[in-house]
Amino acid sequence: MWLEDKFGESVNRKLILTHRKDLVRGDILIDDRPNNGAEKFQGEWIQFGSEMFQNWLSILNYLL
Repeated sequence: MWLEDKFGESVNRKLILTHRKDLVRGDILIDDRPNNGAEKFQGEWIQFGSEMFQNWLSILNYLL
């Protein structure tokens, strides 16, 4: 599996794939669109590509 090659065997216990982002629990969600529940995420939604977060460097600076 590609993910195991890149992130190690523990990725299978730590990765959740879902279409419904509003069902995921966490502190931060980084997504480019409000679709599929991103805007209803209970933590902080960082909208990638928005005026404030135009690229990964802006997100990294914000998080640090």
